[in-house]
Amino acid sequence: MAGYSSQDFPNSVVWVPCIPDYTTGELIPMYTINNFPSYTATPIKPLISRGGIKNKDWTHIEDAKLVELVECLGTKQWANIAKEINKINNNWSIRKGKHCRERWHNHLDPKINKGEWSYEEDLVLLSQHKIHGNKWSRISKVLVGRTENSVKNRLNSLIKNAKQSTSSSFITNDAIVDILIQQFSELVGSRNL
Repeated sequence: MAGYSSQDFPNSVVWVPCIPDYTTGELIPMYTINNFPSYTATPIKPLISRGGIKNKDWTHIEDAKLVELVECLGTKQWANIAKEINKINNNWSIRKGKHCRERWHNHLDPKINKGEWSYEEDLVLLSQHKIHGNKWSRISKVLVGRTENSVKNRLNSLIKNAKQSTSSSFITNDAIVDILIQQFSELVGSRNL
């Protein structure tokens, strides 16, 4: 099927994107009847984003295999682990070493603490953030069992909740962190009495 021409639709209006010419104040059409893109019967492939094709969620079988492989190979051979996991996938989802490493460190490692945050942990998190800023790996090393991602999410949620509870939206994050440190220090101190 060939492209359409103006003779095919004599009374129709075609809207085309325009670029503003700021010197004259006019809109310049990006397409004319001569360079208007033609539409063919074959579908156009969508562009793949820079992040690549999104993989499917991890299955229980993949998780079990990942745990088994980490027990055998350790936490340094992620490319080899990914190759083994891809053997069970039958090419429906390709896992890379990075995917396996992140899945292990953020979800499957038995050392991960997924429980509720204590006041003491919140106080340590806020104090460490005051010292190190957004260096999540440094902060997560002090908070044993908490992942970098959970540390980042907890701090952002503490700040967001504190901003919502105050009526002023002009308070900086640093000021909120100072206020929260004071409040959690009082809570921890009163619990230790």
